[in-house]
Amino acid sequence: MNPLSPLTFYRRHKRQTLLLLGLVSLMTLGISVMVRLPDSLVEHMYYSESYKTRVSLVSAIGPTLDPGLVSQIRSHPDVARVVQEKGVTTIWPPITGGSHLFGVSESDMQALLDTFDLRLKEGRLPRPHTNEMLLSETMAKGAKVWVGDEINSSSNQDWLAAIPSPLVVVGILEDDGTGSRPSPPVGIVSYEYVNNHERFRSPWTPGLIVVAQDGRQVAVDDFLETAISPYAEVRTNRQLVENFVRVSRNFHSLFGVVDVLVAVAIALVVGMINQIALSKRLAEFGVLHALGNGKNRLVRRLALETVVVAVLGWIAGLALSWGFFALLKVRLYEPNGINLSLASLTPVWFSIPVPLAAIVFVVWNARRTLDRLDAVAIIERDQLSAEAAGRQSATCSSDKPLSSWTFYLRHRRRGLALTVTMGLMILGVAFPGFVFGPMMDAWLTLFEHLRQVSVVSSLTELTVDPAVSAQIRAHADVAAVIPAIQLRIRVDVPPMSHPTIPIYGVSESDLQTLVDLYGARVEEGRLPRPRTNEIVISSVLAQNRDWQVGDKIGRAHDAREDDELPTEMVVVGILSSPPGQEDLWTGFVSLEYLSSHEFYAFHSTHLLVLPKEGRKSEMDAWLEHGFLIKPRLAK
Repeated sequence: MNPLSPLTFYRRHKRQTLLLLGLVSLMTLGISVMVRLPDSLVEHMYYSESYKTRVSLVSAIGPTLDPGLVSQIRSHPDVARVVQEKGVTTIWPPITGGSHLFGVSESDMQALLDTFDLRLKEGRLPRPHTNEMLLSETMAKGAKVWVGDEINSSSNQDWLAAIPSPLVVVGILEDDGTGSRPSPPVGIVSYEYVNNHERFRSPWTPGLIVVAQDGRQVAVDDFLETAISPYAEVRTNRQLVENFVRVSRNFHSLFGVVDVLVAVAIALVVGMINQIALSKRLAEFGVLHALGNGKNRLVRRLALETVVVAVLGWIAGLALSWGFFALLKVRLYEPNGINLSLASLTPVWFSIPVPLAAIVFVVWNARRTLDRLDAVAIIERDQLSAEAAGRQSATCSSDKPLSSWTFYLRHRRRGLALTVTMGLMILGVAFPGFVFGPMMDAWLTLFEHLRQVSVVSSLTELTVDPAVSAQIRAHADVAAVIPAIQLRIRVDVPPMSHPTIPIYGVSESDLQTLVDLYGARVEEGRLPRPRTNEIVISSVLAQNRDWQVGDKIGRAHDAREDDELPTEMVVVGILSSPPGQEDLWTGFVSLEYLSSHEFYAFHSTHLLVLPKEGRKSEMDAWLEHGFLIKPRLAK
């Protein structure tokens, strides 16, 4: 039997081998699952918007697109085809993503299907002027509908709020297999129906589907983003890729920190186990060294023993994670129409540091120990070297030999290693909580403005039904009802969240009422004047977006993708947060200005419901259960 064979070591030290194998496997499995789960969600969000890889969309900011813009797009040499549409980008179950419903005429439907490499799997194409629609197979599975089923906002208010009137599925689409890339999930409805139906207004916007010449997608995206985006909403493949890269980078940076912490922790654990085993094998190494085996050869033997175990544990962990996601794909993902690739290499790259750190630490520890190896001293006195015996001091007796403090005093290195290892393991597990916890707390403060008011919105009309409005005004717990038009502005919540907060367009008298209700004051500037493009914002919003009094904001000035400010606004005032309360995240503009401007003509008018003093919870309970509409309430 070869004493230097790793197999000999494994047969003699089965428990230690299995322990190391299990540790590496479990760590690899944990990191793979931790990384792959959010990665799969980001990939599905990219897939849900992958229609942008085939076409670009140009949507009107106001009621219609400027004819000059349309002519400019049609005449561009890199544009192959332009299709008129009226559609909406909506949240589609089961995963939040920007799936698009295209409203196109009957003559353009087949051309659009060819562009997306789609064909009918079942059913037929929608007829003009009817509430019929096509759905890709992925979208149909996500909404759990098939041919003949009806969908609208009342069937699922959380996901399908953009469908105000029932649409009937008459056809299911599938990939025709002719394209080199998967077909995107899309829905198609009759342009004539949604364009003439009074309920399909905002957010259903008129626009164009722009198809680029072969190989000219980048040039068309560049043209649309530079020449057209100041005057219309533009959605391109470049924007999709940039957003996907940004979100993926944020996730990978976060989990990269966790990965490093876990790798160091597992290296320390394996190193301690190896150190204990090494101390018990000094006689064996002394004999081997005395028989002519050099120290480098012995180090290589120890390294090989660890490499084999670590690699086998790593492979086992990856295999377990692959099996876990294969089960998720069959049982959860595919039945809900979610695309999940089992060939992703992300878990591989993120889990490599686990066995690598363990191997490096063991090799370093083995070389450090064997550099002091004295074969004669080991054989005669079971010690590393004669010098070590000379340096050894007598151990003092203790009156409390079972005290933990006595153990740590006598074994300082081991105690320090145990403390550091446990700390790193806990930090690695808790690090995502440290990051996401404050982010979620910050999210809660974004809704602080709803602590004093509730918001009631119509699901199907631009205004709340007058009978419903009168009933709200007459309720005993309601102090006042303020009509308002809502806009949205994006804010940044580190490290990776970018929610939008509401900006309300209210009349001059109602604005002062709201400012007094919130307990805020104008700390700089003044309140907006009626019928002007002036805006007052809270101090935390101004700080988040780096805005000051006098700044011009809006589409042409520091506008971000999610900002709903199609016209130029001028910041004329900064509101302080209420003393002793959470930060106030909101702002106010003139209702008269928004109501008279064509770009805001299709924005819904909401009702801000103010409670009587001390009656907010009672009023919210009545609003939640008293109507078929769904109010947004502060909890």
